[in-house]
Amino acid sequence: MLRSILLAAAALVFVSGPARAAAPVLDIDFPDPLVLPVDGGLVAYSTNGKHDGKRLNVPFSRSADGRNWSAPTDAMPELPRWVRSGGPDIWAPEVMKIGDKYVMYFTGRHKTRMRPDGLTLCVGVAVSDTPEGPFKPQSAPLTCGPELGVIDPSPFRDGDDLWLYVKTDGNCCGVPIGIIAQRLTADGQHLEGEPALVTGVTNDQPWEGGVVEGEQMIKHGDKYYMIYAANDYGSDKYATGYAVCTGPVGPCHDAPENPILKSQPDLVGPGHQSVFDFQGRTWIAYHAWRNSDDARHRYRAMYISPLDWVDDKPVITP
Repeated sequence: MLRSILLAAAALVFVSGPARAAAPVLDIDFPDPLVLPVDGGLVAYSTNGKHDGKRLNVPFSRSADGRNWSAPTDAMPELPRWVRSGGPDIWAPEVMKIGDKYVMYFTGRHKTRMRPDGLTLCVGVAVSDTPEGPFKPQSAPLTCGPELGVIDPSPFRDGDDLWLYVKTDGNCCGVPIGIIAQRLTADGQHLEGEPALVTGVTNDQPWEGGVVEGEQMIKHGDKYYMIYAANDYGSDKYATGYAVCTGPVGPCHDAPENPILKSQPDLVGPGHQSVFDFQGRTWIAYHAWRNSDDARHRYRAMYISPLDWVDDKPVITP
C-alpha cells in the first residue's frame, strides 16, 4: 500500500497543450479531503475510513510537495464522549491553525439526540499542538443546530474575525437546506453571537439534485465566494459549484455557469472540495470515485487541481 501511496500520480503544475487524464494524488479511500499548508509542505485530513485493516477516526497524511503522500495515521484516535461508538461516525474534518493551536471541526453522530429518521448529527471541536495530532475533542458538541442537526463544518478567517459555517441536514427529511454562519471566539473553540442564515445558498437548482453540502467560504480580492458540492455524492452527478457573496453571511448569488467541476470520462463525482494556496498559486483538493464500475471495490481518492481566476471567476482544470 505504501508504494501506491507514494506514487506521484499527478504533478502539481499547470500544463498547457492537450488535456491529460485526471489522476489522483492519493489513490486510496480519502473522502471529503481538507488540505492545509504547514511548515514543510501540506497535510490532509479525511472522513473516517479503514487503512491497513484498521479504522481511523480522522485519517491524516503529510506531503512535502503535494504529489507524494504518507500512509494515513489517526489524527483523533479517541472518540468524543458524545459521539456514538461502534460505527464510522466522524466525517468531513476541517482544521485551522489559530494562535499556536490547531483546531479541528468535525461532524459526529450524537449517541442520544434523536431526529425523525434516527440519531442527530452534530458538530464538534478538537484541539492539538501539532497538525498530526492527537486532537483532543471537547466533551460536548459545539453545536447541533436546528432540530434536524448540522454537518460539514467549515471555518473561515476574515481579517480578525473567525466564522464557522455548517449545513443544516434538511435533506434527510425533505426540508430545504440552509448554510448557517456564526462567529467563533478568538481561540476558535467556542461559538459567540447569534447564528445567521447565509441567504442565497440552498438546494434549489436542478443540477444540485436536492442536496448542497461541503460549503467553504473563501475570499479573492475584495469578493467573497462560497464553493460547495451538490447532488448525490455516490453518483456521477455529484459536482462542484460556487456563489458570489457580498459578505460572510451573504446575500449570495449562484454562478450561472455552475457546476464548474463535474464528471468527465476519467473523473467520476468530483466534489467536497478544499481550496488552499501553495507555492504561489491557488489549488483545489477534492475526492472522486475510483473503480466506479465495481460497487464492491469503489472508493473516493483525493485529487488536486489548479484553480485559476478568470475575470474574477474560479476556473478549475482537472
